[in-house]
Amino acid sequence: MAEICVSSHHTSIHQLLEDAEFRGLANRPGFLIELRLDSYTDLSVVNFDRALQVFGPSVAVTYRHPLEGGRNPHVTDNERLGFLLHAARNGARYVDIEARSLPRKFDKGSAKLILSYHSFAGVPELGQLLREWRSMCGTGADIVKIACLPQMVEDSVPLLRLLIQTRTAGSSVIVLGMGEAGFWTRIAGPLFGAPLTYARGVNAPGTAPGQPSWHDLEELYRYRQIRPGWPVYGVIGNPIAHSLSPLLHNTALRQLNLDGVYIPFKVEGDPVTFVKDFEPIGLRGLSVTIPHKEAITALCTELDPVGKAIGAVNTLVSQPDGTWHGVNTDVAAAMDSLEAVAGSLAGKKALVLGAGGAGKAVAYGAKARGAQVFLFDQARERAAALAASLGATALEASALAALQAGIMVNASPVGMHPQVENSPLQKEEITAGGVVFDVVYNPLRTRLLGLAEERGCKTLSGLPMFIRQGLRQFELWTGKQVRYEAVEPVLLAALQGKP
Repeated sequence: MAEICVSSHHTSIHQLLEDAEFRGLANRPGFLIELRLDSYTDLSVVNFDRALQVFGPSVAVTYRHPLEGGRNPHVTDNERLGFLLHAARNGARYVDIEARSLPRKFDKGSAKLILSYHSFAGVPELGQLLREWRSMCGTGADIVKIACLPQMVEDSVPLLRLLIQTRTAGSSVIVLGMGEAGFWTRIAGPLFGAPLTYARGVNAPGTAPGQPSWHDLEELYRYRQIRPGWPVYGVIGNPIAHSLSPLLHNTALRQLNLDGVYIPFKVEGDPVTFVKDFEPIGLRGLSVTIPHKEAITALCTELDPVGKAIGAVNTLVSQPDGTWHGVNTDVAAAMDSLEAVAGSLAGKKALVLGAGGAGKAVAYGAKARGAQVFLFDQARERAAALAASLGATALEASALAALQAGIMVNASPVGMHPQVENSPLQKEEITAGGVVFDVVYNPLRTRLLGLAEERGCKTLSGLPMFIRQGLRQFELWTGKQVRYEAVEPVLLAALQGKP
């Protein structure tokens, strides 16, 4: 079972020893504490021994070289190695030394040696990574760790290929991509036999870019339960950090005790290329969000009727023959949520803001349920094309206030985290007493909904739609159903900042 190594972010050993969170993790099964000796301003043998006594056999010790992220530029190699040797002789479980620093002879005693390589200048090509790995394996290290900083998730493909090629090598390998682009590596390691990953404290900044908290790894991603062969699900989009899809789907997997893990991927480039590159990780299903709902249809050998009609899908389902089917679960989810508040849409004016993937879904659904649909998008041509395909009406910005639509739907990203102060409509453009539906769910109460309430409107956040579309995705991937009421409280708590 893989372990979670929680990195000490503290600037002094005294501060670390006073931290209740880290004291509580001391010697907890499945957890390690990483002591970053290059970070401590009060480092001495006496203080170090105090830390070893508290965290003892559950500690990993490193004294990072200045050229590989070390925070003490004045330390000598002899000083660094002296402390690491002391750790090995005095009960540390692991000592972590960079390959560039490993002496010809290092008495690791009863400790295990992690030999590490860091590249902060990007991800080297696969051939170089394999050469580094083979060289480090030849030293007798117990674990080889390779950590690189990709700029985009697409840059991390060599790390996935390295994991695949080293999976059956018989030696323990940790492969990490730092930053948001490499976040997936911190979750997926056990799929390839990694012995551990690194995490931060719950409210700590972390000691490397992109570190998740140990609590998220343990409770959300079930990191220590992940095994080779587990199916991988995920969400692709840009931005993605705000997404609650991992919380929704991992909660459902945990509640039903199903194998599988759901991972967010920030995909800035071509989504079709991403899926093809990452299929070997074990992808079985993907949620698709802004801005990829239309482009991803090029991957699909089959689209469901709604996806085919509007040219946008939010769900990919892997088939036994290796192909992908595209499904749109947005339309039914949006219409069911809206009609629960507004009643039947038949004969009503519905203004849809945004003509992208979400806008297409809402406009198509409203039209199918009998509404008179009006469209607005900053990209006029896109709104006009969608209106023509649906028999709807495209509007200029100057016509919004005069429309007096009883139903107004924001299907654009305006107001989404982090630009939470923006609204796609001004107060005077909102029809007093109407129904306003914002498909944005983070934040739960958008600026638009606040203005709508001031105009006496009924309001609907994007959360009900989000839950309904996600639960349908889950059923398509797993064949299992999860009740709406089983996941709503978890998502509400997250949106309201509750533990």
